[in-house]
Amino acid sequence: MTAPTTQRVIELGAEVGFARVGVASAEPRRGGELQAWIDAGSHGEMAYMARDVATRIDPAALLAGARSVICVADRHTADAEPTLGGREGRIARYARGRDYHKVMKRKLHALCDALREEASEDTFRACVDTAPLMERDHAAAAGIGAMGKHTLLIEQGVGSWMLLGAIVTTLDLKPTVAEDIDPCGTCTRCIEA
Repeated sequence: MTAPTTQRVIELGAEVGFARVGVASAEPRRGGELQAWIDAGSHGEMAYMARDVATRIDPAALLAGARSVICVADRHTADAEPTLGGREGRIARYARGRDYHKVMKRKLHALCDALREEASEDTFRACVDTAPLMERDHAAAAGIGAMGKHTLLIEQGVGSWMLLGAIVTTLDLKPTVAEDIDPCGTCTRCIEA
């Protein structure tokens, strides 16, 4: 049995419905920066950020023998503002419709199952937000988008309306190419806001 290639992973990811799919190596990401940020108290009330720092930095601590991180993105819904039963308010795009954690997890598990059929000797762990993984950094390394000044990932020409997920795997895949671009240029609207 031949292990799937990066191109095959991208095709399978598209088949299960992801808008973007890329691959990054499972190397540690920005450990010193994260620890300094936590030590400075910049995580505020997000106490979970100070837990499992070693695992958050290194995917191999999340899955023994990890070699690759398959990164995926879904786009936020662009549906019209939902009604709130006569009350005023706005609902964030990511919170409209069904819980994106469940939707993405279901699709990630479908992708894991498809990959297991082609690489039964490898291990796969699906992650959506709740796993201690720096998915934004891996997604940037995989070329899903580039980091904007607002610290979110921006898909060139589309924006930052993305939900990220990942599969940490022992499968050895060739990383996809990340473009070395500044998605913001001289724009500072997010900083001014």
